[in-house]
Amino acid sequence: MRGRSIAAAVVAGIVAGVSSIADAHEEHDNGHGPTTFTAMTPILNVASVEASIEHYTSVLGFNKDWDWPAEEEDKTFASISNGEVHVFLAENSQGARPVWIYYNVGDVDRLHEEYVAAGAVINQEPVDRPWGAREMLVEDLDGHVLRIGGPPSEEEHGESEEGHDESE
Repeated sequence: MRGRSIAAAVVAGIVAGVSSIADAHEEHDNGHGPTTFTAMTPILNVASVEASIEHYTSVLGFNKDWDWPAEEEDKTFASISNGEVHVFLAENSQGARPVWIYYNVGDVDRLHEEYVAAGAVINQEPVDRPWGAREMLVEDLDGHVLRIGGPPSEEEHGESEEGHDESE
């Protein structure tokens, strides 16, 4: 009997230990761990923060969150956002041009219509991709590419994917 109670105690200890490990991983996996990334904000190197703020707010539908230095007329750093997405703009610093950023939206075609009406530079019209996304490519003033994707269309649009590199 004593052997069984020792074995039961060992098993209970193992179960408790495994449960603690699982709880720790679950806490980490749910975004609550001290080393878990909680947000990402790309920093775009731009020629003019002021011109980029104007372009992103008037053409691409972003909002200006803040700019810096606040007390000076010539801004050198700013934050813009659209929905839950934030982007920093850094005048002639912090990175290189151009970079690509992928954005998710609910309706790529509707956004495409809005961008065309606003005069955005569309490098690729919306197209259904073989990996299950509908995507378009938009260029900002500094050549940065906004790769914007969402759910694939429900009907065939007759658009060809020929000539489009899958790494785009």
